[in-house]
Amino acid sequence: MVSLQQAVAQDTNFRIQDPTSISQLEYEIREITVSGLVTARESYLISSSGLRVGDRISIPGEEISEAIRRLHRTGLFSDVEIEYERVSGGVRIHIKVQEQPRLQRYELVGGKRSHRRDLRERLNLISGFAVTNSVRNQALNTIYRYYREEGYWNTDVNVVEEVSDDERNRISLRFEIDPGERIKVREINFSGNEEFSNRKLRKEFSTIKQDRWWRIFKRHVYTQDEYEEGIQNVLQFYRNNGYRDVRVLEDSVYVDNWRRSKDGVIFDIEIEEGPQYRVRNINWEGNTVYTDEELTQAFGFQKGDVFNESKFQENLEFRRDDGDISSLYQNIGYLFFDVYPNIEIVQGDSLDLNFEIVEGEIATIREVEFAGNTKTHDDVVRRTLRTVPGATYSRSAIVRSIRELGQLGYFNPEGIQPDLQPDPENNTVDILYNLDETQGTDNFEFSGGFGGRQIGIILAARVNFNNFSVQRMFEPGGWNPIPSGDGQRLSLGVQVTGRGYQSYNFSFTEPWLRGRPTSLGVSLSYDFLNYNNRSIGGIAQPDRRNELFSASVSLGRRLQWPDDYFQHRTILTYNHFNVAGFSGIFEDGRADLLTLRHVIERNSTDNPISPRFGSKFSISGEVAIPLPNFQQFYKIKSSYMHHQTLVGKLVFSAGAEYGYMGYLSDSGRSNFQRFFLGGTQIQQRQNFLNDNIDLRGFPGGFNGVISPLDPNQNLVGGRVYNKYTLELRYPAVSSEQIQLIPYAFVDAGNTFNDLNRFDPFEVKRAAGFGARIFLPILGLVDLSYGYRLDGTPASNEGQGLRAGEWEFLFNIGAPF
Repeated sequence: MVSLQQAVAQDTNFRIQDPTSISQLEYEIREITVSGLVTARESYLISSSGLRVGDRISIPGEEISEAIRRLHRTGLFSDVEIEYERVSGGVRIHIKVQEQPRLQRYELVGGKRSHRRDLRERLNLISGFAVTNSVRNQALNTIYRYYREEGYWNTDVNVVEEVSDDERNRISLRFEIDPGERIKVREINFSGNEEFSNRKLRKEFSTIKQDRWWRIFKRHVYTQDEYEEGIQNVLQFYRNNGYRDVRVLEDSVYVDNWRRSKDGVIFDIEIEEGPQYRVRNINWEGNTVYTDEELTQAFGFQKGDVFNESKFQENLEFRRDDGDISSLYQNIGYLFFDVYPNIEIVQGDSLDLNFEIVEGEIATIREVEFAGNTKTHDDVVRRTLRTVPGATYSRSAIVRSIRELGQLGYFNPEGIQPDLQPDPENNTVDILYNLDETQGTDNFEFSGGFGGRQIGIILAARVNFNNFSVQRMFEPGGWNPIPSGDGQRLSLGVQVTGRGYQSYNFSFTEPWLRGRPTSLGVSLSYDFLNYNNRSIGGIAQPDRRNELFSASVSLGRRLQWPDDYFQHRTILTYNHFNVAGFSGIFEDGRADLLTLRHVIERNSTDNPISPRFGSKFSISGEVAIPLPNFQQFYKIKSSYMHHQTLVGKLVFSAGAEYGYMGYLSDSGRSNFQRFFLGGTQIQQRQNFLNDNIDLRGFPGGFNGVISPLDPNQNLVGGRVYNKYTLELRYPAVSSEQIQLIPYAFVDAGNTFNDLNRFDPFEVKRAAGFGARIFLPILGLVDLSYGYRLDGTPASNEGQGLRAGEWEFLFNIGAPF
């Protein structure tokens, strides 16, 4: 036997059976055989080798070497040999392999139980897969990276392999983990900084904080990525304050003794600030559409201003309010507009900002297409878009289209990606919207709560079809499983309690009536509440019964003035009440109410669940039409909520709400439909004789709601109310399966008998925290835990509420 290993492949074995010559000859492969397989398939091995029966190969030659390399690259074999035997008309190839062992199981030893649980979720070790060197190294890197992110230093991992006794070529891995010592960042030191203090720079570093006892919610452990991001944050802070030449001369991260013999991670960062630059001159060239003065005003810099790098980029390229230079041009059709800035340093610490503008020609939209809507019908998407073929190109129209599509709730706002295909020769552009349709458009809501001693446990269930289609109800195959795709909303709900309360409701909304931006809605509901065997203070109370039938129809339309964020809606509602046991409301226990309500609303928020920016303003007027034997009053309400992103994903929201109730005649005055504050919509639904305003930190029900008292200590409700809200929230998890949005809040509000007693600063306050959880199948759940800073007075209905107590509330639905 003659070995041609050196001639064929340097790191493999190639043996020739019955050789006749060591010179290179060409043969046809007549047969391929395989040995050594345990779990891999023979067909896969032959295919991976690249050798085929009928191929002609040279021996010795590159084909054999390449086949061996191919098989090694699969990672499934630890050793590969190829032999051949000359037969009539060619050669027989025989491939001998030794498989890599397959994973039977793996075990993590050492470290905390929680660490092992987290590591199992990260490790990509699957039973039955080949255990290669790459797999081992990847697992080790995952373990080391996890402990680095948790702040552990000097982590050590030993891998022990145990080969099984059977013939299946199985192996077990045991990772013996010594986590090392968890060392927190104790000091972040800066040197060379003269204009800004160490404290200010540590704040701007932001990603990692020094460990101090009061920073219980801050991150104090070192990771390389967060450290580098923090360095860039500090440099960007300098550049935004005019220091364009700032740089880090030297930095180091090390562990050293800190206080009381504690080890700590210490950052030493040496900075060279350089001069602070100010703007001297701003020059524009090539502009014909706008004057130099108009561009300078939009640019936002004046002579003598400190140069701000972030402001420079935003005002030149993109601002949310469309006030940047690029938007000025692109919103009126100049798609091919471009600007070339040239920053010139003069006199040491001054800057001349020179801009060369290429305006180009006005572009026209040629085609508008969209893809990714598998459930929602094309006409629903098409009517939402603000870019239409033949129209002048506008970047703001694309941004508004993305916002409107996101507001539908059918598509993931982050996944809506416009693809522009410009044609400079013909001054046209094609627009393709790539849509990411969510699967959980419809949802089933099930909730529970406590409405106080008089009401008891509350259970509610509702099914919402948010993309319903009446037309498909009558088409073959339309029920698959629910007729959907036309953007209509159908809701069916039921609510019950252990104290005899029942509620059934139905609503339907067509957002585009007859192909126009006109909405039509209808709703029906029936509520029944029976209070039996009640006692307060040991004194038996008379039985009470509330019964309400309600029907309403609404008509709304989107407006173009003052801008196209406005819309108005008119609602006509009929209510029939049958009440027993409530004195001072209706004389004979029965009443009818016909109200006409008109709402004007402006909504520029980016999404309904957790807005990142924008605002919502609403003003409404409602009149209970004074028909014979009907109740009469009128109401005016207004509300405003503004949302602003502060840093990263952190959002701040502030809002105010006011309401006033009057009467068309003195004879119609009563305690019916007055304002009560406190609780959630679930609790408030059961007292439909009142107008209930939700307020966190205060429960619903009769005991504890915020309401004026009459001379007999009865809760009578207010004719005037005010409500204020502050909220700070952070979308911690955002995916198709779940959205988790924790928040902190401060709520305040009060009700008053009339305008003469109204004081906007006399409020009942609560502060606390909570979370909104959105699940596609359940909808939006709001959990809040509020601490009352003020109490409510005792009344004939209960002892009131004391300040300094916590209140847990549970609600369904979006608050914005």
